[in-house]
Amino acid sequence: MNCFKGLVILCAVTLLSFGCGAEPAKEPPLSTDQAPAASKAPSGPTGRIHGIVRLEGNKPRAAVESITQDQNTCGSSHSVPRLALSKSNGVQHAFVYLEGVPNVQDLRARQPVLVDQKDCQYAPQALTVPVGTKLEITNSDPILHNVHGQEMTEEGLHTIFNVAQPVRGQHTIIEPGLSKPGIVALTCEAGHPWMTAYVFVANHPYVAVTNDEGEFVIPDVPVGTYKIKMWHQGVTMKRNIKTLQRYEYEDPYEITQEVVVQDGADAVVNFDLTLRQGS
Repeated sequence: MNCFKGLVILCAVTLLSFGCGAEPAKEPPLSTDQAPAASKAPSGPTGRIHGIVRLEGNKPRAAVESITQDQNTCGSSHSVPRLALSKSNGVQHAFVYLEGVPNVQDLRARQPVLVDQKDCQYAPQALTVPVGTKLEITNSDPILHNVHGQEMTEEGLHTIFNVAQPVRGQHTIIEPGLSKPGIVALTCEAGHPWMTAYVFVANHPYVAVTNDEGEFVIPDVPVGTYKIKMWHQGVTMKRNIKTLQRYEYEDPYEITQEVVVQDGADAVVNFDLTLRQGS
């Protein structure tokens, strides 16, 4: 996952775009933070990995940025930095996944996964999907939004779609589906630069997003020894390069550990997230 390092949020609007107003999916789109995938059950013994991602040290200082556009819908300010915590400092919206495991060839999405733009935020803000998943983008606000999706490559950020939705209730199915494993960043460049979300596109089922308490579970893992990784978006804004269309943040946080999975047993892995100085 070297391509994930140095992740920054969204470059300027690019030329690639998909048409608006596409027909909705025949089946209702999923709206959870982790889309189920159809694949064969492991043929051998398995165990389960679970744990928690918790912030170590002090919480970042409270700060807000003023909103100058679409205040009737978006409000007058939004909070920074980008770190959502439980009462016990559990870190929400972090990805936890096994690294270096073989691809699952028959892993596939069952139906499109919903990403909603509501109250000038993305919902959900972090989700995992299998390779090939189609996103259904919806605008629930009475203002113009766009969703600029960029995947991370070794060469940098690469636009894969850029959809404008000026009408409340508008739906767009992203065609084709997300075809490459990795992290895709979503932002709105229609005057709402604080809007961000991340999609983890997985070629195996051993990936999770932390819940409201900072907890995660990865079930049905074949017995063995693995590298397990935690990824969380950068927290502190680089204020000197903030522009109207985008905010740029510090590099993401990544922590790697080793985990041993035994037959029928639970392996507990906890991650302690320590913010960089100045965050």
